[in-house]
Amino acid sequence: MEKLDWRDRILRTLEHIHTNLSGELDGPSLAAVAGFSPHHFHRVFRGIVGESVMEYTRRLRLEQAAMRLKYGQEGVLDVALGAGYQSHEGFTRAFTAHFGVAPTEFRRREQTVTPGRECWIRPHLPMRCLAVSHVGPYSECGAAWGRLYAWAGRQRVTLRREQPPIGLCSDDPEITDPARCRYEACVALETEGEPGPLPEGFRVREIPGGAYAQTIHTGTYEGIGDTYAALLGQWLSRRSVTLPDEPTVEVYLNSPLDTPADKLRTEIRIRVEE
Repeated sequence: MEKLDWRDRILRTLEHIHTNLSGELDGPSLAAVAGFSPHHFHRVFRGIVGESVMEYTRRLRLEQAAMRLKYGQEGVLDVALGAGYQSHEGFTRAFTAHFGVAPTEFRRREQTVTPGRECWIRPHLPMRCLAVSHVGPYSECGAAWGRLYAWAGRQRVTLRREQPPIGLCSDDPEITDPARCRYEACVALETEGEPGPLPEGFRVREIPGGAYAQTIHTGTYEGIGDTYAALLGQWLSRRSVTLPDEPTVEVYLNSPLDTPADKLRTEIRIRVEE
């Protein structure tokens, strides 16, 4: 196994969990991904992440299920099975304990009609990016952007200047505790190859190509949740598409550094499969 800092090894394990939530995620296999013995892995994981690996996995599965209830049309049993539960009853107990409300009532409350917006589906090529991770309220991701541009400038990394900066949002702050929301600040790379040894929290990642449902949010980032609700809950819910389990893409068409808050424009992209 390549030599990695312990935090990078746990970061790799988190990425494995995020991309395999519908599969088997037992302790020994996750310890192997991290390169620790099972005995030490659980203590290292809890010390770095703040939750046990099973607590972390269970929470993400329940939050993913909440997203499917909020924006999708699947039955509760299908959502339960997709979250790794073998029965409607077991899922309902776990969901209610976590969110304080049963799945059917959660869906009724969350699936509200929102004002219509112009939305469309458009193909995009894959995009290779330099990314810095941030965990916490999305409103506090500015430090990640500062680290990203400062390091890229010092290393003279060649960026695609015509491509606006991109944020990858893995969680809905109306479902996930904002202190645990996952975000990546990304800038597109111009050339192939690794841009040198990367600091902790940095990585090179590819945003998948394919068809994306899109809309434009105009105004402050604090109000972007309503635009997500319009795109997902109103427009996409009436179309025969499925949503891969991956972060949503926010393309920042202008900057809060030189643009009034009410004039900010953010393109929201969500990959869809017919």
